[in-house]
Amino acid sequence: MTVHGRLIPRLDEELRAETELDLKSYDALLHTYEAGAEGIRMADLADRIVLSKSGLTALVDRLEARGLVRRLPDHADRRATRITVTDAGIDTFRAAAAVHLAGIARYFADRITAAEAKTIATALERVQEHLASDG
Repeated sequence: MTVHGRLIPRLDEELRAETELDLKSYDALLHTYEAGAEGIRMADLADRIVLSKSGLTALVDRLEARGLVRRLPDHADRRATRITVTDAGIDTFRAAAAVHLAGIARYFADRITAAEAKTIATALERVQEHLASDG
């Protein structure tokens, strides 16, 4: 928890300073970008970035106001909304990814060996699988 408490604010601060994008916005753009042209359903995005529906709505409102994402109707489910990334959003995401990944390397990945990284990844995957199956 101590490492998390020190690392995440530092990564967030650097990202904000260099791209005017906070980590939650970056995370939303990441998942929206990875979803491709069809976009991602709001409910699925909320699950992936661990935000309440109201929190996600406010976040998407801010991203949409900046021209980084747009809302589209979900043709498979009229009650749902899909979020797609705009060209400006792609450019912003790519610039932010370079900053974020450099920070992860500088503060974390460059400080551990490949074997340690594999052990950490394996352990976290096991925990994630347990949490996913636990409901």
